[in-house]
Amino acid sequence: MAVQEHTGWERKNSMNKIAILDAATQSVQYQDDDGTEYGRGLAVKLLKQYMADNVFVITPGLLTGTPVPCATRATIVGKSKEEREICVSNISGDFPQKLASMHLSGIVIKGSCKDKNTIIHIEEQKISFLDFPELQGKSCKEMVSCIREKWGRECAIIGRGPASDHYYPISSLFVTYPYGKPEYSCPRSSTGAGLAKIGIRAIVLERNQYFRGACENREGLQSSGKRLAKYILDDPICGGALPGLGSITLLHLLKNEKNLEELLQEKRKEEKAEIEKSGERINYCCAPMCVIGCLNRHSKGNGNIYSSPEESEIKAAIEQCFAQDMEKEQLESCTTYLSQKGMESGLNMIELVFAMRLYFDAEKEKPSLEQILQLVREVEAATVLGRVLAGGTRRVCEVFSDETQIQGRATKKAVTKERDYQLKIDLELLYREIFLFENLGICIFSSFALLNKEEPLRLLSELYKDKTGREITVEEMLQYSAQCLKQEEELWKELNIGNNIKAIPEFVKVLYNYFENTKN
Repeated sequence: MAVQEHTGWERKNSMNKIAILDAATQSVQYQDDDGTEYGRGLAVKLLKQYMADNVFVITPGLLTGTPVPCATRATIVGKSKEEREICVSNISGDFPQKLASMHLSGIVIKGSCKDKNTIIHIEEQKISFLDFPELQGKSCKEMVSCIREKWGRECAIIGRGPASDHYYPISSLFVTYPYGKPEYSCPRSSTGAGLAKIGIRAIVLERNQYFRGACENREGLQSSGKRLAKYILDDPICGGALPGLGSITLLHLLKNEKNLEELLQEKRKEEKAEIEKSGERINYCCAPMCVIGCLNRHSKGNGNIYSSPEESEIKAAIEQCFAQDMEKEQLESCTTYLSQKGMESGLNMIELVFAMRLYFDAEKEKPSLEQILQLVREVEAATVLGRVLAGGTRRVCEVFSDETQIQGRATKKAVTKERDYQLKIDLELLYREIFLFENLGICIFSSFALLNKEEPLRLLSELYKDKTGREITVEEMLQYSAQCLKQEEELWKELNIGNNIKAIPEFVKVLYNYFENTKN
């Protein structure tokens, strides 16, 4: 295994560092970070600074790496030098907490490696570039096992699966959970193609400890954090772990208050369902300090458990697209197979499900379980048809442009439908509060308990002060969010991306319905 090592981000004061990694020269530089910009705002600022090249940026939220409930997130932004499109993703798992605990407020990877299976290995005071050819051709699950066998089961990993080797638009990253079951997720908002163009297979953090991020008043932070946790747990949606059902199902529940009330009366009942006795640790939370717990919560109705929101989402998408074509048992088999294949290959399987539905309609074919499985095999083999499907619904509509019945059915960003709702919250305020969460590293699933509520938002300003030692008001934090929104809108305009559509998380479609129907 070829090794290129770099040392030297000694923490001589309370200031964090930003690591700038050049994949072409396999060199590392560090710059001081004064903490005035953070989270998603910092990520996009760094992207703008280095986007003349291939660039991939990871920034933990300001409160990530501290014992603040649900402050478990990091922002990933990426862009290849030959394309205008920018990918913005928000991730959880064990990686964000451990990155922030290393006093790194950002990692920038730019350029391109000759070897396409390069590992970036990060440990205390040292970053190494490693050639790891053994990972070629392995599934995401096999990569996680291989890497954790070498560096221990507590190492945290962000990587890309075999689907990204074809630069598929619907390829995704994989992000590990703390050791247990499930082992990792493939966030649907992420893309593995960007990391593939740099030639990095995975980024590995070798660290056993959490919550070691710099903090000016740890005692105050813990006290305010306990009050924040109470707000989250007292909320029926968050306290019932209902975000674990996935956004599609949650949308249906919010549109039917009776069904939602019935489900809330049975909250957490599913936790008692039988889980496979494999001797493994069962993950109920995506990361330490998550108090919602979206993993292994909700029953499939057959004695088994949906391990993650992604699996619940795939089930809902399959039922929406193919319920009229298959029996219940076939739908369950399809869900199991597609969930497994999506996790193995690193694919946004939900988008692929909708792309396959459009393909069947364009070809005027009645779908069957075997036909669906064959289309997945086409994608895995990177055939001409497989590449069309892996381009998502937009690509299928382009290829079948003469088929008028499918035009207009390409997946659209949720934010494009903002005017379809009459909300009890100002839209711009909603977006600023969402950006506030992403800047701080707070999970958007806690929105039901915290968004548009005076006391929880004031608590966030207290937590900011405890973390940084600097006074700040809620209004000032929201002003920074507005600056971040403007920064992105200007960048989108400069690159002529998507008619300058805001890059708001897709979960906002659930919040549109919540703030339209809520009686709060």
